[in-house]
Amino acid sequence: MHIHVKVATILLKRADPPLTESYFDYDCPDGTDVKTLIDMLGIPAELVWSITVNSKRSKIDRVIMPDDIVILIPAISGG
Repeated sequence: MHIHVKVATILLKRADPPLTESYFDYDCPDGTDVKTLIDMLGIPAELVWSITVNSKRSKIDRVIMPDDIVILIPAISGG
């Protein structure tokens, strides 16, 4: 199934292997949930703080549907 993924820049470097684009199309098996997508992208799940699917906040166990737009955002800290 074909989906669209946007990954915040800090997560690009933490993926294994590192991702080169922050917004890309991705093919994954039907029934894939967000947690499995994160694993397939090689991003440490503990670094993902917020997930949106089609502009709505989602849980990590949400099943992704064809053409969904999944955005992965890390926790941000500063001082």
